[in-house]
Parts: sequence; C-alpha cells; structure tokens
Amino acid sequence: MKQWVVWLVCLSCLYACGSKTSSSVQEDDTQVATNVSIFSSKENQKKWVLHADSVNFENMQNATLKNPQLLLKQDGQDSATVTGHTGTFDYSNQLVTIEGNAVLNSLTEKARITANRFFYDIKKDRIWSDSRTVITRGTARSVAINGVETDSKLNKIIIKKHATQLPQNRSELQRNTL
Repeated sequence: MKQWVVWLVCLSCLYACGSKTSSSVQEDDTQVATNVSIFSSKENQKKWVLHADSVNFENMQNATLKNPQLLLKQDGQDSATVTGHTGTFDYSNQLVTIEGNAVLNSLTEKARITANRFFYDIKKDRIWSDSRTVITRGTARSVAINGVETDSKLNKIIIKKHATQLPQNRSELQRNTL
C-alpha cells in the first residue's frame, strides 16, 4: 500500500509540473507530460523504473506512453530492460504494456527477447508476451510461437509452443556470451 501511495504522489507531481493542455479543438482535453519517470521501491531499493518520452493522461483509466523504457532491478542492480515504440500504464490493474517492436534485454542472462508486445504485471512481478516471440542468446535462437512467460529476473522462461535453432558450439550457451 505504501508503494502505491508513493507512486501516486510521484505521478501527481509529474502531472502537475509537466502537463500541457493543447489548444486544438480536437485535442482540447489532452494533457501530456514529457520526460516522465515512475518507479517503485522497497526497503530503499528501486524494484523497477518506467520512463517515457511523453505520457498522455487524457484517459483516467490508463496513461498512454511514447517510447517507453522499463528498467527492472534485482538486488539493487539493473537486471533487464523492456523497450518499444508505444505503451500503456493501467493504473487500477498495475499493468504496463509495451509494444511496437518490443525488445526485452536480460542484462544478467545475456539474452535478447523480441516480440510485438510485452506485458508487465507489477503486483505479480510477471512479464509475458502473447504472440510470436524470439529468444536469442549468442547464435542460439528459439521461437516461441504463442509467446513466453517469466518473472522480472528472467531465470526461468516458459515458452509456449516453440521451435529452436541450436548453437554452432557449446560455448555459445554460456552466460557471459552474447
């Protein structure tokens, strides 16, 4: 509950400081904040940080994000990033959607996962895709035809219906190889 209050206060401050109201008749109610960052922390360590070039607050149910970048953390260290062209942040469900050539880069596992879109459930600390997803590590490549599901640590990835391209040699599967 404390995290939710901190998030609302941060969002309100950013909204008040950076919002602009368009003078166009069509976009009369549009309110946009630029260069926005939202985060959650626990025990003085950030768990995740969501940054966007701009955020449209017109819809009271969710915010529309332009060029969102979600940074996931593990034990205070950066563990993964999720980027895309657009996204949404659903306030009540605490769900982030990032889409448009979405890329999930695991910094700890040295893997790159691409899909049309990714979802991040903040409450459950769960990331998933729901369509063709490609996992690449070195020259090893695996295609999850119906998407993937994992937690923010990306230690265990559930692949939904897959096809795999094996690496050329065993060393390409080691963690420190990209």
